Amino acid sequence: MKKMLHVIMALLAINFLAIGGAVGWLVQTKHLDKDKIHAIKEIVFPATTQASTTQSTEEASAATKPTDSLEALLARSSGRTPTEQIETIQRNFDTQMAQLDRRERELNDLQRQVELSKQQMARDRAVLDSERKALEAQKAEAAKLASDKGFQDSLALYNTMDAKQVKQIFLAMDDNTILQYLEAMEPRSAARIVKEFKSPVEITRIQKVMEKMRQAQASTSTKE
Repeated sequence: MKKMLHVIMALLAINFLAIGGAVGWLVQTKHLDKDKIHAIKEIVFPATTQASTTQSTEEASAATKPTDSLEALLARSSGRTPTEQIETIQRNFDTQMAQLDRRERELNDLQRQVELSKQQMARDRAVLDSERKALEAQKAEAAKLASDKGFQDSLALYNTMDAKQVKQIFLAMDDNTILQYLEAMEPRSAARIVKEFKSPVEITRIQKVMEKMRQAQASTSTKE
């Protein structure tokens, strides 16, 4: 068996040397060029050629394949990683939302202020309307008294009396009646009577009457 193997190996060696010599002779005599050698190689060693071709294809594909991943490209183009970019976008979004919330609160505050101002204006208008009606009623009463003979007789009497005595009579009257007499009197006579209100209580009361007189005069001036 061993002798058989030695014989086979000797034959293969002889064939290999013969083939090598023949190939060398063909190359030297220019009967065999590189293209023909490549064609013979593909026939003799098809698997090796195919593997080499496959390897070359893979290398070409690897050469044409982008070497950078999407993450690397994004990081290189913007100087930040996608995670950092997302965080930046989130921060910008949060900032914008905070600004919107602040503006909404400011608008709500302004709306509340406007509503409060409207309510205050309504209250002030109601007070003014009430005061106007009261003054108009006083004026109507004054006009009525002006045509009243009894009122005119009393007025003439008060104009001739001492101011201190008239004050005592006025203290027994209500404020509106005092106001009516003072408005109907001559300014000098009315001033003398007003000066007789000297105690704190009397001064407080006559000031209220005089304030009503000023309001009535101001209302009349505004309408005119």
